[in-house]
Amino acid sequence: MSYKKLLGLLAVSTLALAACDTDGDPSPTPDIDEEEVEDDAEVEDVEETPEDDTDEDAGNGESAHDIIDGIGSDLGYTASIELEIVGGTWSQEGYVFTPEDGEATVNGSAVGEGDVYAYVLQDGEVVETPAVEEGAFSFTVEATDSDQEYQVGVSEEELYEVGDEADVEEFVRFENIIILAPGE
Repeated sequence: MSYKKLLGLLAVSTLALAACDTDGDPSPTPDIDEEEVEDDAEVEDVEETPEDDTDEDAGNGESAHDIIDGIGSDLGYTASIELEIVGGTWSQEGYVFTPEDGEATVNGSAVGEGDVYAYVLQDGEVVETPAVEEGAFSFTVEATDSDQEYQVGVSEEELYEVGDEADVEEFVRFENIIILAPGE
């Protein structure tokens, strides 16, 4: 799960818990038929103790409000390289390309402060390293009888060569690319 999703989940959970916090009287006890209670031999008298109403976490002493305030500063994170795929149709699985004349060309832009390197992976293996020239790159894939899945990743340093096993988590940014089989 990504860092932003975790922080968002933390913020929502914290707000939900804060909304549940009541400073007033506890809710009234439900009406219980005393005959049913007397028939139940397993019933014990339990004394209810109010929980300590503090805003501090048990682990680090930060209040919920301090945590929420800290989240705002963390959300300003942006990747050092901007990656954009052009020409495909975006879906939740990735950018979808339909081959024309037996092949599909994937164009993209990758802009960063310094050098930018692009990598094309299929099944965890680097199959191509397109050159990034003036922030643009492209690669062409031959169509096959079935859908093909690729990942395009970018990095600030030269990490892999064609044929190397690669991990997309090593890239600054990556996108999934799906090349449909002809006729779909």
